[in-house]
Amino acid sequence: MGSGYTIKTYPEKSWSISKMKVMENCYREYYYTYYGSHNGWIDNVTDEQKVAWRLKKLTNIWLMFGDKLHDVIKKTIKNKHNLNITPNYLKEYMRKVLNHGVKESIEKYKDGLWDDYPRGEMLQEYYYGEKLDEESVKEVKRRIELCIDGFFNSKSYKDILKEKSIVLEVDEGNFDYIFVHGVKVFALIDMLYINEDGYYVITDWKTGKIGEHDREQLLVYVLYVMKKYNVSLDKIKGRVEYLLLGESADYKFNEDDLMNINHRIGLDLNVIDAFLIDKELNQPRDKEYFRKCDSLNKCKKCRFKKLCMNEEVF
Repeated sequence: MGSGYTIKTYPEKSWSISKMKVMENCYREYYYTYYGSHNGWIDNVTDEQKVAWRLKKLTNIWLMFGDKLHDVIKKTIKNKHNLNITPNYLKEYMRKVLNHGVKESIEKYKDGLWDDYPRGEMLQEYYYGEKLDEESVKEVKRRIELCIDGFFNSKSYKDILKEKSIVLEVDEGNFDYIFVHGVKVFALIDMLYINEDGYYVITDWKTGKIGEHDREQLLVYVLYVMKKYNVSLDKIKGRVEYLLLGESADYKFNEDDLMNINHRIGLDLNVIDAFLIDKELNQPRDKEYFRKCDSLNKCKKCRFKKLCMNEEVF
């Protein structure tokens, strides 16, 4: 680690919609994701912290698919005038990188290297001694076809090919953030561009089904764009591109929307604080305070099930 790195006893407090989704799914998963795995890469921490950190870095086939597709889209946009990048080319590339991810996971499962130190990618399906079922493989193949076609036919991609459109950000990966109620709120925008009419268009690529928080996620990005680019609300548009469905949803926002998202973040921070001993340090309560969910189906899909399964029953 560089000399400028400071080891913090507790992680920095932050808010995101994805963080609240984890809490909603399971309080114990929330604990391991945001507290129990903290500093797990350091030698002189507990074994549980080390294991939790390694498990946190596991992925699954659906997350891997989404990550690879977002990466493919990013590269395509940055090379949008390259005529060699065709739908068939990208479909073949997607199959190649996903197959590599599966093979890498199988090798790591066999040699046990992931438990020594997690590098690269590891599918939890293989980490737990299972494998991808035939139905999942078939569905991934279907999604490759539909999502790549959906991208090339999307409003946003067609828009940025127009001469006067200006792409400002494409999944930059630099963890930009703003402060809301004094807490970091991360804004990882898939794409931001200025269209021919001078509007700032925020695009969110979705590789799955329509979600209930999709519009709210755009609102978080709106707060970020207004602050970073000093642009007024009436010059911003939001769009969710549902690549799997071949559909899109366009949004304009008003002051009530901004008030509502700020209010929602404030309420969520109160919930986050309820799980803390010290709100300033972001020090969590004991692990037992974060109760496990009672859904076996959720537990089967959880990356942290190794830790929960190893706990004594009585």
